[in-house]
Amino acid sequence: MTGKSLAHDLKEREIAVAILHPGLVQTRMTHFTAGGITPEQSVQGLLDRIDELTLENTGTFWHSNGEVLPW
Repeated sequence: MTGKSLAHDLKEREIAVAILHPGLVQTRMTHFTAGGITPEQSVQGLLDRIDELTLENTGTFWHSNGEVLPW
């Protein structure tokens, strides 16, 4: 909710806010789960979402794969 609030408050200053979910990443924390994505895939997906960020989609909650996540 903080991200949505920031997006609303900062839009008039032309500052866009992204709310990002990195996905299930194969790390020690997830015990390198076979169903996860690599850290490199996660980072690339997050960078792609940031590149797509505009004032029109500010405050959107995105998965690293581009899926818009519901609240």
